[in-house]
Amino acid sequence: MTTQIEKRSEMQLAAASEVTEMFGGDTGIQIPIDAPLPQVKILRETPQFELPAGETVKAMEGHILYWHNANQYYDVPFGEGDGTGAPKCASSDGIRPDGGTDPEPGPCATCPFNEFGSAPAKDGEESRAKACGNTIRLYLLLDGDVLPCVLKAPPSSLGKKESLMRWLTNAPNVAAKAGVGTKYQPIRVRFSLHRKDFTSGMSASVLDLETIRVLDPNDDIDKGQLIQLSKLYKSFMDRYLGRIAQDVASEKQETQDEIPI
Repeated sequence: MTTQIEKRSEMQLAAASEVTEMFGGDTGIQIPIDAPLPQVKILRETPQFELPAGETVKAMEGHILYWHNANQYYDVPFGEGDGTGAPKCASSDGIRPDGGTDPEPGPCATCPFNEFGSAPAKDGEESRAKACGNTIRLYLLLDGDVLPCVLKAPPSSLGKKESLMRWLTNAPNVAAKAGVGTKYQPIRVRFSLHRKDFTSGMSASVLDLETIRVLDPNDDIDKGQLIQLSKLYKSFMDRYLGRIAQDVASEKQETQDEIPI
């Protein structure tokens, strides 16, 4: 027997489909290229996310559309200088510099600013951190959203023992075992944080990833989500991929997570 809630949901879906057809059909969400995508921030003081609208949450769920390594070297300490904050050297793949105000020759693997201990010492103590900030940038479609956002995982989350690297490495196996190829986009993920204290006396919020399930292409509801993800992924690759290097090379320095990984 159909409930009132199910009837209301069916009516809403029918109305949304009708309006969509009025405006040319379901051709997918158009991703802007004139501005960077909204950002989900990791709060360093407390294990919480700050969403683009300013709301703070302890956890969120969604899908990863795309991810890549990125390096940024700022030669002016955070909070000092003229406030422009653009990195002197930047790499949008973590392999070779491709932007910045005065980029190093590269490659990143042999750059002296990408070595542990290259960061300036603080309070007279020997530095163990890198001068160049290593991050992984995750482009997410969170539950309930229609446009992706970007989440920058800091150095404290990139350790081999942390769940981020383990999840990214194992995701193709999870997808393959679920029968959807080796793509990680169909995997629904829960994002959370935990606070970690380091021997340096500093602490940071570390990103945790947990697989909830893999969307089933044989299920009607899941198939609809897969179609949405596919269209959004294609739009991202066609319209936004080319501006990633620009984003990495022009971002102002927000903070300094100097925790050695």
